[in-house]
Amino acid sequence: MAARIQGSLGGGGRSDGGGLLPAPSSSNAIVPYVAPQNKGYGNSNYNGGQDNGGQRYSRPWNGGYRDRERDRDEKIDRLYAMMSEQIEEQEKRKREAAKLELLQEEKKRLQAEEDKRIQAAKDWEQQEARLGHIVRSSVKAVCESALGWKVDIPEDEDEEVVKLRKELEALRAQTVGGVNESRVDFLRREKEALLKKKDLESEEERLRQEIAELKSRQEKGKESHDVGKEDGLLAMQLQIQELSTIRSALEEKNAKLSSLKTKNNHLRKEFPELREEVVLIRGKRDVAVVTESSPPEEPAKGKQKADPKFTTMYTPKDLEALQKAYKQALAAKEMALREAEMAKERMARMGASRIRLTSRKASARKTTPTNLRTSFQAVEVGSDEEEEEHEGGLVAGKAKTRPIVDVAHDLEETRMIKFRDVRMKEIRQAKKADMEIACVEEGISYIKLDQARTDVAEIRARRDFDVWLKDRDRKGGSEPDKDEDDSEQSYATSTEDVHEG
Repeated sequence: MAARIQGSLGGGGRSDGGGLLPAPSSSNAIVPYVAPQNKGYGNSNYNGGQDNGGQRYSRPWNGGYRDRERDRDEKIDRLYAMMSEQIEEQEKRKREAAKLELLQEEKKRLQAEEDKRIQAAKDWEQQEARLGHIVRSSVKAVCESALGWKVDIPEDEDEEVVKLRKELEALRAQTVGGVNESRVDFLRREKEALLKKKDLESEEERLRQEIAELKSRQEKGKESHDVGKEDGLLAMQLQIQELSTIRSALEEKNAKLSSLKTKNNHLRKEFPELREEVVLIRGKRDVAVVTESSPPEEPAKGKQKADPKFTTMYTPKDLEALQKAYKQALAAKEMALREAEMAKERMARMGASRIRLTSRKASARKTTPTNLRTSFQAVEVGSDEEEEEHEGGLVAGKAKTRPIVDVAHDLEETRMIKFRDVRMKEIRQAKKADMEIACVEEGISYIKLDQARTDVAEIRARRDFDVWLKDRDRKGGSEPDKDEDDSEQSYATSTEDVHEG
């Protein structure tokens, strides 16, 4: 500030008159004393140069000009917005005042018209009264001149006329009141319309705010969409883990069934040996009969080896134990069949809702299920005559026949392929919408059209195959029970024969 004052006093080619300081500004800064300067041209230049070169208050440049400009622009914008709002409110008030003035003028005009109408009606009544008086006076004069005596003609001020006039006035007052009430209703409706308009403007502002909030929420929703995908992946992983646990449980069941099958095969292999021992026990005779028919020979010299085939003797207790073991094996077999059937039904129910979440290989799709029950029923214990014929056939060198299990398996595969072809023909021409509905009905997810057709056909073919197996088991399930009863009866008779012997 001091430098500016000094520069203004002694600067340029302009000489100062009295060396006085200028008028104080609005600032409260302390200004140092400056000695009066000469009016000479050279001295002014010299002093100006000295003053300009020796400023005591230096202020570094820090870009404050731009900040001040920006603050000034912001203030101007705020003032402009405030003034525009005030102007809009003033215009709105002016419009409302103009509307009210128009309504008042309309009201005054209607009131003036009503007053004119009432005054015209009164004037008309007065005119009618004057005309009536003139007519009555002329009629009275004519009647008196014609008749020769006075005639009394009634005046208009009778009670009936007065009564009618009062009713007419009451009706007029009612009509005027109705007009006023209708006008008040009109003004009330105008006020309500103005209030509704104001509410609509506030509603528009609220809608704008809601739109801005929705946009911000949409931007946030895009960020949360990725989180939703991660949650879906985690859910899929959990489902896959559940399916893996179910698969491991089914593998354990299959392992148990395979162990039971091996045990059954082992028992089936041991059964011919037991049957031979029973036959040998049946064919033995008493000691007296044997000595009479064939006396004992003199034993050969030296130590003879005993034949284990003839020295091993099975007591009735051993036979009973063997019979119990056989019955236990049959019970275990029946239990295994029941467990297999229950596991199969459980898997069918679970598979209808959870299988085929991921694409399967083509080789896995073409595999056919094996029915353990039919396989176990195919492995039956043959009778003595069948075993002898089988042994005789093997000794004679007959050709080996195909096992029954393979034949049953081929039959099941053929039937499964047939069911699959039938179902594929049914849905071959199905479109995407139909397949989506079918996938929802079967409880699987739709991925592609061809894959959906294959999966739906596979599920329905397996369902038809299960129904076919149940029907076949229902029709031919009594024959194995009969064979088992016969085998138990044969064991019982053999034991009785042993006791009798």
